[in-house]
Amino acid sequence: MPTPETGGPTPGPQPGEPPRNPTPPGHQPPRPPQGTPPPPSPHHLPQNPVPEPPPRQEAGERPPDVRPSRLWYWVGALFPANLLVSILLLSDNPDASPGLIVGGILTPILTFMVSTITCLIVLLIRSSRLSRQRAERAQRERAATMGVPMGAPVGAPAFHPAYGPPPRVEIPAKDIRPRRRWMVVGALALPLGIVLGATAFGTGFSHHQPPEHVSQVVRGSGTTTFEVTEEQTGSLGLFSNAESDEEYRFSCALDGAGTPRFTEKVVGFSHEEWRLVQSATFNTPGRYILTCDGPPDLEYVIADTDAAVAYDNRMLAGVGVMMLSGITGFVVSLVLLITVGVKRGEHRRRLVREYQARAHQARFQGHHPPGV
Repeated sequence: MPTPETGGPTPGPQPGEPPRNPTPPGHQPPRPPQGTPPPPSPHHLPQNPVPEPPPRQEAGERPPDVRPSRLWYWVGALFPANLLVSILLLSDNPDASPGLIVGGILTPILTFMVSTITCLIVLLIRSSRLSRQRAERAQRERAATMGVPMGAPVGAPAFHPAYGPPPRVEIPAKDIRPRRRWMVVGALALPLGIVLGATAFGTGFSHHQPPEHVSQVVRGSGTTTFEVTEEQTGSLGLFSNAESDEEYRFSCALDGAGTPRFTEKVVGFSHEEWRLVQSATFNTPGRYILTCDGPPDLEYVIADTDAAVAYDNRMLAGVGVMMLSGITGFVVSLVLLITVGVKRGEHRRRLVREYQARAHQARFQGHHPPGV
């Protein structure tokens, strides 16, 4: 019976056994193409080939804090609170001073601007940071599910020391454009506009000229005669040193050609001790008589109302300039803060991507020097 030792035929493969391909002597395995990462060592390979699912956040677990805090939204309550205070101060108060009236109008506008800017900035910052946290958490969950470490390039072996998770990239603030000084400019635009408007209002308010007297001053009860020219027929009024709540203590009347009479004052005006009480209507120039009856501590005089009208116009112009400068500062501040914040965020992300690309290229060249 022939055997392998005696040169008999070699038995063929048994059923179910793969064919034998003996390696010829001197054969070398093919070299991997240039640029292929080296295979990981056995002790770096995962012990459990099936990745475990990432830990889920428990229902009662508190999410990480995000800055700025949501407490900053309470700044938005400044506007309704200030508006309520202004309404309470100005309602049923016809004797309110011009400063109180202007303050009651301007402070709600300013608090509205400040509240709006603050709430918008807090909303944008919190939304951006929350979105980034959600994206990072979702990326970690996907990486843990797939068994690929964070930051591993495409095609890199899992858990290889050369492709470990990259460190957090810290970009110096001085390298980010636009610079932070533009944030300071945006933050100062609103108060600067308010200061300029208040300066313009105060400058117009300081030029306060006294009314020009046309008649003699009547003290207590008495009569005086005065002359009215053609230019003065439509710009005269009755002035007194009585307070607004003391008008019931005296009464005055006019007598002369053309039935002169007192009418409602055109503007509210006061200068030192004199306060405009009523406007005087004269149809024709000529001589007129002023007769007043009141306590001896009160005085009355017919004077020009041009100073009162000019003062009222300056005050309205000052209020308009203050509102315009405040609104302009608000718009400039809002646009600068949002634009600079968005552009700085985009530039920071671009610098991070460039840094990661350079770091990956440096690691690749370190494992595969040129010419190898």
